[in-house]
Amino acid sequence: MQARRSALYSSPGGHLFRQLLDLLSFYCDFPLNDHTGEQLKEDDVVGQHYDKVSQLQRLFFKHWPQLYDLALANCAAACAPDGLRRALRQLQPDQLRQLVCKQLRLVGEDDPWAEDPEFLLDVLVTTYQRRASQRAAINAMPIYPTEGLLWDTTQIPTAAYSGGRPLALPKLNLQFLSPSDYLLRNFHLFRLEAAYEVREDIEVALQRLNPGRDFDDNIVFRGWSKMATPLTSFRITQVSPPRVGEQHPASVLAEVVVDTRGMRGDVASGWDELKQHDVLFVMGVNPPNEQEAAEAAKAARLRKGQALPLVQRVGLLAVRGAEVVEVRDEEGGLMNDFTGRVRLDERKPPKGFVRTYVIALDAAQYQLDVNATAAGDASDVYPALNVVMRRDAKENNFKAVLESIRDSLNEQLVIPEWLVDIFLGYGDAGAAHYTAMPGLLRTVDFKDTFLDAQHLIDSFPQYDVTFSSGSSGGGGSSSISTGSGQYDVAALPPPPYKVTFPADQQQLKPAPGSTKRGADAKATTDAAEPPAADGSSGSRPVLTVEHYRPIN
Repeated sequence: MQARRSALYSSPGGHLFRQLLDLLSFYCDFPLNDHTGEQLKEDDVVGQHYDKVSQLQRLFFKHWPQLYDLALANCAAACAPDGLRRALRQLQPDQLRQLVCKQLRLVGEDDPWAEDPEFLLDVLVTTYQRRASQRAAINAMPIYPTEGLLWDTTQIPTAAYSGGRPLALPKLNLQFLSPSDYLLRNFHLFRLEAAYEVREDIEVALQRLNPGRDFDDNIVFRGWSKMATPLTSFRITQVSPPRVGEQHPASVLAEVVVDTRGMRGDVASGWDELKQHDVLFVMGVNPPNEQEAAEAAKAARLRKGQALPLVQRVGLLAVRGAEVVEVRDEEGGLMNDFTGRVRLDERKPPKGFVRTYVIALDAAQYQLDVNATAAGDASDVYPALNVVMRRDAKENNFKAVLESIRDSLNEQLVIPEWLVDIFLGYGDAGAAHYTAMPGLLRTVDFKDTFLDAQHLIDSFPQYDVTFSSGSSGGGGSSSISTGSGQYDVAALPPPPYKVTFPADQQQLKPAPGSTKRGADAKATTDAAEPPAADGSSGSRPVLTVEHYRPIN
């Protein structure tokens, strides 16, 4: 809390500091059991929070009559930041200090900050307010990168980054707090990596398009790009109501119209080959005129002849990602449809040069834009979108990967107990070996796995195999050992087999030829372990194989 009240935190140049502090705050509040280290379920986190708020309400009811309304309110209302702050302002500074320092002991009595009532108020409200769950935060996060993230050098550095300053990035360490922590770090890092590649493609496309102004101050594009083209029109056609429990629309559909007239054949075919689930980026470009560009260069203190950064030079206003739902030609016929709505024998070549792409915008980002416009913090960016960019399909699969990670975070992860500690980087890696696990089966019924007895012998070269057949047909029992290397294959019983492994399996050496050295390992083993004088195989473990007749 002291860091949040510092001058650096509120200054315009403290963007990196704010991001690092938010990252620290996130891991300080990570839902883990303090004693076992296991991750808490969302219901357990909510239950612990409400228990803490209930204790605070009992304290109010017993010692602070002026806070009876807050003490008798429900937990959700009692922990609301605005209501809690408004109720606590009824206390005098000495009373607030007694509550925070002596009764709750959130701040030491000898702390110099204890003399600041606003600081004490912030500490108490921050301690007892309900924090958003990880699942809700991930679901509310836009999948596609926007202009705010693409050119945020504190998260996505440029090629000139030398490593001399820190970045507000999660690290892939050797140890993780929980499987969800591992997935969260991968989600953020992969999202930033995809955003870096998207930024590179956008910069190349805008440089090739070379937007500018004509004599009538209209936007013109003096160049051309294979992967980007100006829009003929853009309009939002459908905004579905939110699903139960969600704050953003269920889906937001829009229509993007592109005219391929004047494009080369290979370029136009690239736009015609777009299909469902492909990702597009629509951008708003408003290049400055000569006077505005001169003022911007003067404000940026550029030297004579030095160009403005690309974002300012082309006047990039917004970048929004979208997924293609369907493609239509000039007459409204479906193109590249694989949903079964168009039969194979009814497919025809596309008509005309105008292509209409029905796209699904990011519903979470659309809700953020609507909220910012309603609050007056930003203007509506969607009417200003006038450029569309496509990417190579091989490099444009980040949306599916991010959605898969997000879906895994929304589900209860099931990882075997023997793998959890190894996966998180704790414990002994040897504990995950099958010989160290409890309940190890010594006798395994391989049924029809082996073709014959020789196949079984060749499959376990590090063992001496002993075949035993139970009494069947009144013939008694017999035992044949292959340890001496002299045996009659025809005399060995046929499959199926039940194989009994020795009790000291954990002391076995790898089979010759099974290591990375291959044949060299086999030769070294043979040279290092000569056979015994009596023709036996020395101390090699014995594998007991029992033949049985299956029940028909």
